Parts: sequence; C-alpha cells; structure tokens
Amino acid sequence: MAQIEYATSSYKTPLHHRILANMPVKASWVDSETGKTVSVEGITENVGEASTLVNLEVLPPVGSQVKLRIFEEDKTVIEVQTRVIRVERDPSKPLAALSVLDNLKKWKNTAMEAAQRWVTRHWQLNYEEEWVN
Repeated sequence: MAQIEYATSSYKTPLHHRILANMPVKASWVDSETGKTVSVEGITENVGEASTLVNLEVLPPVGSQVKLRIFEEDKTVIEVQTRVIRVERDPSKPLAALSVLDNLKKWKNTAMEAAQRWVTRHWQLNYEEEWVN
C-alpha cells in the first residue's frame, strides 16, 4: 500500500516559486580550453528560489561555474556564483539553467524581490491602461 500512496495525490512534492521576469544579466566563466574569461550579456526568462533560466548568445558548458550579475535599471541587484545544470541550444533562443551556489538566503530576498518589482513595473507599463474603465 505504501507504493500506491506514494504514487497518489497524498505524496506532496515541494513547490518552487518562480517569477517570469526579463531582467538584464551579465554572465562570465573561464573557458576550459583556452583559459580565457568569457563574458556575455543576456536576459532572465525566470527567477526561482535557488535558480534562474537565462537567455545567453554564448552558452557555457554544463557543469561549469558561472558568475552571474542581475541588473535593475543599470544597477547591480545581486552577484552570485552559479553552476550550469542544463542548456538548450535552440538557435533562436539559447538558454542556460543556472543553480545558485552561494548566498541563497540573499538570493531569495534580493533577486526574487527584484523580479517581482520587474513584473509589477511591466504590468503597470503595459496593461494598467487597458483595465481602466
């Protein structure tokens, strides 16, 4: 019976909060072949409690460490070390999933709040007038 219960709705998976926000980022890592630092700009697709999905023109290799800086109005919101856990090599939208390695508590507070501000600002700029009677 334990296996049946495990497979039913009585098993609760933890929910991870993600905010769909397109915030500017700068990612940098050391290329393992050349030893040179690669630095690219991009934009977040979403910001999660311990990770983020970013759109970058040049993708870092899976497993590599990436220094990530998130910006809000040209000011750095947070800078953290991350690890690449997955990449999507779609030429029209190359994405890297990054897991935050340090300052998780600060990440949850700072990055998530900045993403929420982005959503609020985006909503106000693009949709608020449509809803006014």
